[in-house]
Amino acid sequence: MALSLAVVMTGSDKEIDLLETATAFSECRDSGLVVLRLASPDEFEEVADTMETIGDVEQTSYGDDDIREGLKNDAQKAAAEATADTDISTDVFLRVVEDDERADAILEVARENDCDHVFLVGQRRSPTGKALFGDVTQKVILNFDGEITLSME
Repeated sequence: MALSLAVVMTGSDKEIDLLETATAFSECRDSGLVVLRLASPDEFEEVADTMETIGDVEQTSYGDDDIREGLKNDAQKAAAEATADTDISTDVFLRVVEDDERADAILEVARENDCDHVFLVGQRRSPTGKALFGDVTQKVILNFDGEITLSME
């Protein structure tokens, strides 16, 4: 059974709406849902700093696995809320990647999980911005061998 992949980068309202759309789609197809949480190394470091401060207060320490679980937890909560009234099975993955590696991470998780549909929120960029910074959405569209549902921010 092929799965759908919903990509959640920051948990924005647009991404949560698209996650709900992916859930409805998966329910109609009677398939599972893969949720991918993408985080940047900077975001990872911010959470690490916060966890270190909390650890100092609690007189404990938190390692990289704890930080990864914290980042993944937001996507797990969003997936649980979106699928609460369904029988859809969900798997949540976290990838900490640089901005220019996001498309590759999306494609990799989609392939590893036999996903045939990707739900993705894209960002509007000028042609110059695309040339200078690359475009995650464009790379996924050009390299994914399945259906793509795209919602623009």
